[in-house]
This record gives sequence, structure tokens and C-alpha cells, in this order.
Amino acid sequence: MKDKVFRVLKIIFFLFCMFLIVYGQQTVGKIYLLLQLIGLAGLLFLLWNYNRKFV
Repeated sequence: MKDKVFRVLKIIFFLFCMFLIVYGQQTVGKIYLLLQLIGLAGLLFLLWNYNRKFV
């Protein structure tokens, strides 16, 4: 049960990060670049979280 909840939360977090990246890419400005970087950091966190069990 606990694993399923974490999986759903990770999917929601992934979709939110993708939204930040796509939304920031469609507009111009420093704030939108920051949104893209936050989204990218979130995706890198998810990738790190996935890979740490294989190290």
C-alpha cells in the first residue's frame, strides 16, 4: 500500500515538473527560466531517487 502511494506521488510530481518546464519554455523572462530550472531540478531528483537503489 505504501509503495503504491509513493508511486502515485512520484507520478504527480513528475507531471508537475513537466508542466513547469513546458510553461516556462513558452514564455520569455527570468522568472520563467527559473521555473524551468526548478522543473529540471525536480526531474533530476526523481532520476536520482530511482537510481540510488541500483548503486
